[in-house]
Amino acid sequence: MICENVDFKFGLSLNISLNSLNQKKKFNRSFKLIWLLEGRITYENSNLKTESKNKINLEAGEMKIINSYTPFRILKKSRGCKFLVFDFKYNYLNNFSFDFEEKVYNLNNDANLNEFKYLAALMAKDYFYLNYQLAKKIKTKLDKLLTVLNKNHCIHNQRQDDFYNKQKDNIVIKVIEKLETQFAENLILKEIAEEFHYNSSYLSEKFKSLTGVNFKSYLDRLRLEKILAELLYTNKNISQIALESGFKNIKSFYRVFNDQFKQSPVELKNNYPELKKENLINEFGDLKYFNDYFTEIINSYQQNKRRIEDELQKEVILDSGGENQSLNPIWNKLINAGTAQSILDSNLRKQIVELQQEINFEYLRFEGIFNDDLEVCKGDSLENIHYNWKLVDNIFDFILKNKFKPFITLSFMPELLASDRDKTIFYYQANFSPPKDINAWLDLIDAFIIHLINRYGIEEVQQWYFQVWTEFPVRGFHWAGTEAEYFNFYARTAEKIKAISQSLKVGPASETFFEENFLSEKLLEYAEQNDTAIDFYNINLYHNSVPIMEEDPDLSKFYKESTLENIKFKFKEKDYSIKISQKINNLLAKYYPKAELIATRWNVSWNAKELVHDTAFMADFIIDNALKLQEELDGLGYLNLSDLISEWPINELPFFGGRGLMNTEGIKKSGYYAYIILSELGDEIIAQGENYIITCKGDDIQILLYNYAYLNQSYRNGDYSIIDEYNRYQVFENKDSLKFKFKFSGLKGKYKLSHYHLNRDSGSAFDQWIKMGAPSDLNNHEIKYLKNKSFPDLMIDYLDLKGEYNLEAEVKRHGIEFYLLRKQFQIQL
Repeated sequence: MICENVDFKFGLSLNISLNSLNQKKKFNRSFKLIWLLEGRITYENSNLKTESKNKINLEAGEMKIINSYTPFRILKKSRGCKFLVFDFKYNYLNNFSFDFEEKVYNLNNDANLNEFKYLAALMAKDYFYLNYQLAKKIKTKLDKLLTVLNKNHCIHNQRQDDFYNKQKDNIVIKVIEKLETQFAENLILKEIAEEFHYNSSYLSEKFKSLTGVNFKSYLDRLRLEKILAELLYTNKNISQIALESGFKNIKSFYRVFNDQFKQSPVELKNNYPELKKENLINEFGDLKYFNDYFTEIINSYQQNKRRIEDELQKEVILDSGGENQSLNPIWNKLINAGTAQSILDSNLRKQIVELQQEINFEYLRFEGIFNDDLEVCKGDSLENIHYNWKLVDNIFDFILKNKFKPFITLSFMPELLASDRDKTIFYYQANFSPPKDINAWLDLIDAFIIHLINRYGIEEVQQWYFQVWTEFPVRGFHWAGTEAEYFNFYARTAEKIKAISQSLKVGPASETFFEENFLSEKLLEYAEQNDTAIDFYNINLYHNSVPIMEEDPDLSKFYKESTLENIKFKFKEKDYSIKISQKINNLLAKYYPKAELIATRWNVSWNAKELVHDTAFMADFIIDNALKLQEELDGLGYLNLSDLISEWPINELPFFGGRGLMNTEGIKKSGYYAYIILSELGDEIIAQGENYIITCKGDDIQILLYNYAYLNQSYRNGDYSIIDEYNRYQVFENKDSLKFKFKFSGLKGKYKLSHYHLNRDSGSAFDQWIKMGAPSDLNNHEIKYLKNKSFPDLMIDYLDLKGEYNLEAEVKRHGIEFYLLRKQFQIQL
């Protein structure tokens, strides 16, 4: 296989060619950029040792990177297709402050690609149309392009493929590296062969086999590239250039130069613009086509950038008399407290009390009210059964005392009623089998709800939610029966609840979208046909997904800590929660248009050891999704309120990736403060856009600005090699700071301004834990320290406004700036 030699025609570190991939397999020490302008092509990347092949299809407008030391060849192309190939000098890349050889790049189809394509278009336009200033202009744009590539499109920091390792050890590659750095010296193949302990004839043969040219021709080409760059873009003397490039004398220089360019150096320099244009026309044909194509890309990007800048620079008129949209605070609807039994834990109770005092959720959701650890069902058989409500009453009394309403999941199956006593999941061994006698289950439901009504009153209980089971049956998880058995189970249970009182709210288990298996339409159609009540419908929204499993899992082993370490989760796109909610809303509109839609369990991941859960990223994730889901949902239940809650064993580190808003020691994470900020928003929306919302409540104004950067493509594809317990931020998209500029008209009088800063440096307990040395165990003083340091920075100012207020802010990646303008009333004398 040949290492491709690129002819850098114009003395640049960049070469652009048209349709230059061919069917002969090659590799390049530098990476290539392929930009398909028209038609369709298919090319192949492959690893020689493993013989794995990766076929890539490109459609018009798409770009791809062929990474360094990656074998490639074109397989097919459509008639009339046009694609540009950008090649870059190895030495230029190698000296550009990042180790490009070790990295793997992938041009993700997102907003960052638009910037990359814009820079490539600017560079290509200069390449086609500039002359003597070309080198300087190209360098400026190429440096920007490489910076953006490395910042936004690097998906692996270390190469591990066999072909790369093999070629890096190849003697010819080592010789080439020597030539590229020492070409100005007197280099002789025989001496180089002796230096590397090789026979010169053997090395000469190996060199030509890999490069396609002999040693001297390759060395002359390197020297001519250097000469051409200085000849065209500097005022150096020609003789000086020749001697500095390694030629022994002027005579040998002129001979090689004339053989290559068919003219003298002076003629080439004087005729350069015409010769360059002629060369380009011969290769590319109609240059106007390319000019128009690049111009359209450039103008489109600039117009979109101006639109975004205009969006972030607005005049907000507060006294226009217009009618504002009402805020729908779905995030305050409910919070998850794990199992009912966990609410008996004194440590968790302290966290629940503190959370409710600061954020004030409407409902506390919990599962497992019939788990055997609560001892609800007593007796030795179905014929000899009675119920014990002592612990249940303790739980409900605590919930109501703290101004929650219960969101009750009717689960799991008491062992006395279970059709299979061995069907248990989670570390607390909940039974998830159907009842062996449905009537025994219905008797339990009847007794349970009647007890609640008698104790708390029908007016209170009719405000609660009764969810029938936890999640839909998929691959044996959560429900050991069939889909048909669950549908009947739900219909009979809902019928029993409604028979007690039609005012009671009932809904089915949550759709999980596990392995892309959607059951919602089946259940909704069944319920409609059987006239089954659905007052609210439930979904679980997680952005992580599990690789397709060929066999059903062994659930007795699945919920062990080691399982989470072995699963390589992948992640959905940034707006996944919005798309799924819209899809289910469309179904409900068809079958149950009056039913509420509630995301009962929601998080970026259900993984109880997902390391990003502890980072500052979560605050922006929560705020962005919560604000955008206002129009899609009636409730959004975060999973969980505390790391003390989990179906899995808890890790010993203070920040182990738990799903809670607080860690096990009660230290508040960034996500906790996102909820506090959301709870401070007003009743009406004055203005809302990407990364901001402005609300009001009476005379008070609330301004929330944030800079949301999602998971990068590498991590979304399951690359866990780029994250560990202490280094967690390289898994996110690189994103520049956002600059906001608002002008408020209609603000008069005295105001108190409270300005909160939430970012990695302020309001992130995880980052403070890293700064203090990341101790694995925390004593009481250290816990107290982190609790204090986790609070966002706060600045207070007093303003006397005469009608206008100008606000300028710069928000870092993973940052939030929150402004509270509270009207101050004066004493009337």
